[in-house]
Amino acid sequence: MTPLRTAPRLLSLGLLTVLLAACGATVTVTPEPNPTPNPTPTPTPSEVAGLIKGKLTPFKAGDANSVYEGNGKPASDPQGGSLVDSNGNLLTALVSDQGVFDMALPNVATMTASPDASLLFNVPDVFGLCESSQTTVPAGLKVYPINFLTTDTNKRIVSEIDPSKSNLNYRTWWFSNMAATVKYTGNCTGLGAINTTFALKRGWNLIVQETNPGVSTTYKASTQPTTAVSWQYAANSLNATALQYPNLLTPWKNLPQYRNR
Repeated sequence: MTPLRTAPRLLSLGLLTVLLAACGATVTVTPEPNPTPNPTPTPTPSEVAGLIKGKLTPFKAGDANSVYEGNGKPASDPQGGSLVDSNGNLLTALVSDQGVFDMALPNVATMTASPDASLLFNVPDVFGLCESSQTTVPAGLKVYPINFLTTDTNKRIVSEIDPSKSNLNYRTWWFSNMAATVKYTGNCTGLGAINTTFALKRGWNLIVQETNPGVSTTYKASTQPTTAVSWQYAANSLNATALQYPNLLTPWKNLPQYRNR
């Protein structure tokens, strides 16, 4: 239809509407429907990647070819207590001929999926067998601490900060499935009295732990090292008092449900 023919028709329709309204007729005008708004995407929470950069100290060739996390058995094993990466491989890192290693830690998606998710702890369980304990944390918080690594020659190593101190003071890597503040008090086997408050980010966190075995333990959030830090054989770092507590590095094993871990 040409524009010249369209104009008169539109004019006629307009006049008809006016006439109907003047005669008292009801004229219904259907409004244009509002467009359906696009849903606002939910932002993905940020996460902190985990990387353990270490150097065995002292070290000589043949002391170790690799290090691994946990008890060397994946979570899918009935007695499993080790994390796996996104490909299902146990977390291991090769040790160079200078004793240096890098261990990348699983991201949040891997840590919160099977099988790693089955290894996550409720916060109170991390401290083991305790009396008069009180915990204040957000609902749904799950954590996983790495307090030590093990060489392929079956020797535990810890990242001790100041070997000259009488107390065991070392770096630990904690995974958290959410950003949270942890408040905990209790009197725990091996760890002694605990009265601590520290913040966790979603992902991996460095927590400095200082323990006077059987007396007290403190926890302090810090920053993950970006260069290799010293790792020593645990047997050299634990004094005679510490040796009275075989689960000092794995206090959760003082609870019956974690004896195999």
